[in-house]
Amino acid sequence: MPPAARPTQPAPSYRWLVLLSCSAAMFGNYYVFDALYPVTPLLEKTFGFTGEQVGLLDTSYNVAALLTLIAGGILVDRLGTARSALLFGAIGALGSLLIAVLPAILPGHAAAGMMAGRFVLGVGSESFIVAATTVVGRWFKGREISFALAIQLLIARLGSYAADWSPNVTSLFGSWQPPLLLAAALGGVWLLFAGVYAGLETNAARRYGMARAGATDKLVLSDLVRFDRAYWWVVGLCVAFYATIFPFRTFANLFLTDFHGVTNEIAGRLKSVLPLLSMIGMPVFGLIADRFGKRALLMAVGSALLVPPFLLMAYTRLPLELSMAFLGVAFALVPAVLWPAVTYLVPDARLGSAYALMTFCQQVGWAAMSWGMGKVKDVAGASASHPAGWLPVMWMLAVLASAGFVFSFLLWRSERGGRGHGLERAKAGAAAAA
Repeated sequence: MPPAARPTQPAPSYRWLVLLSCSAAMFGNYYVFDALYPVTPLLEKTFGFTGEQVGLLDTSYNVAALLTLIAGGILVDRLGTARSALLFGAIGALGSLLIAVLPAILPGHAAAGMMAGRFVLGVGSESFIVAATTVVGRWFKGREISFALAIQLLIARLGSYAADWSPNVTSLFGSWQPPLLLAAALGGVWLLFAGVYAGLETNAARRYGMARAGATDKLVLSDLVRFDRAYWWVVGLCVAFYATIFPFRTFANLFLTDFHGVTNEIAGRLKSVLPLLSMIGMPVFGLIADRFGKRALLMAVGSALLVPPFLLMAYTRLPLELSMAFLGVAFALVPAVLWPAVTYLVPDARLGSAYALMTFCQQVGWAAMSWGMGKVKDVAGASASHPAGWLPVMWMLAVLASAGFVFSFLLWRSERGGRGHGLERAKAGAAAAA
């Protein structure tokens, strides 16, 4: 009797196991990144950090990510996705440890030491995120991709939510270092699950003869003119959206304590509304997009929600929870649709390059905005004794959020015409344009 034929494809449950292992690694990644921000008031008191130095902590991360993305793909091409996941996870874990220990080792140069740790973190973190996003795009394209990416970001943002709530563990916040040592331990969790993910990828290649999925293609400069205009509308929205949300989260603890007089614990709880609503909303919005389409319209609605909160917090006495709810819904709606939309606009062979290029542009905007907000804060003298100095910072955020809405409107208008890519349909009608 001939032996039973081996399956040529993994069972559907295997795809979800790949997703969960990759997402668990992303949980550690996101916690490490966001754990710094509740500590910023302590950094101001202990080391005298200025607003510009706080902004440069993000900028150093962004610069590392930019340099990595420019040279990206070389190691992945040589080592394969599985080994690369371990490499970038290890680099990220090292960065999390350096953030926690270098300011103590170099107290006279605490800001420079912490920037060095954030730089190392940026080298590992963003390359791992691009890889994880591309893996899901290739394992799930045509099979609940919006929902799968939403689940990945749900688990990842649970790490952000936990970091936002960390000030409520008051025993951690007697000084600046214990919260960051906890983050370094979560960096180890990131590396652990990167190893689990790498094992699953290696097993799939060996048992099923599958190509190594999810390679993070290098940034191909010729793609600057080869991608469709609709892709660039998505990139513009991506830059404006994340360069608004992430720098706001960087300065939120300082803004809320200075301008509204809340405690750092309450500021953390308010800020945690963003990842909480994102975790709840992203799978829902992902299913809606998979079921009914209207992706460009959903992005336009989400980007419109991002504009009012900054002016409401600056000029009204409305509950802060309302503004955070607006931001949280936008933080769920736009990413749930934006990242899967790329798979409709570019072919599979260029998907990794498209994500890398989009992330590169995102990092440029984010780096500039973080530094700019910190600089404006210092020039305007924003502090608890001079809260009005925060008003120019809030206007910067509102204007950039408005630019994101413009890009989403242009995308929606282009998709309504006869040359749309299927973003408004429940299912893509044709392959992505070359």
